[in-house]
Amino acid sequence: MISRPLDTGPGSWSGYIAVLDRMEGPARLQAGAELSDAVREVRPAGIRARHPELTGREIVARLVSEDYGLTLPPAQ
Repeated sequence: MISRPLDTGPGSWSGYIAVLDRMEGPARLQAGAELSDAVREVRPAGIRARHPELTGREIVARLVSEDYGLTLPPAQ
């Protein structure tokens, strides 16, 4: 079982898990894909909000660094 997020109360988490348990495979797959899409949108927006001075490439470089520990070469 996955751990309850710190910002989620026990009752809410139990309800969420109950909903997941009732979902059939395709619905769970769809929900996971939608959540993945949402995270891909939110992460760069969060970096942009914290660092408005960064260019689009710099935001991508920061994401790559956070996810993979890699530093992209400078743009040419």
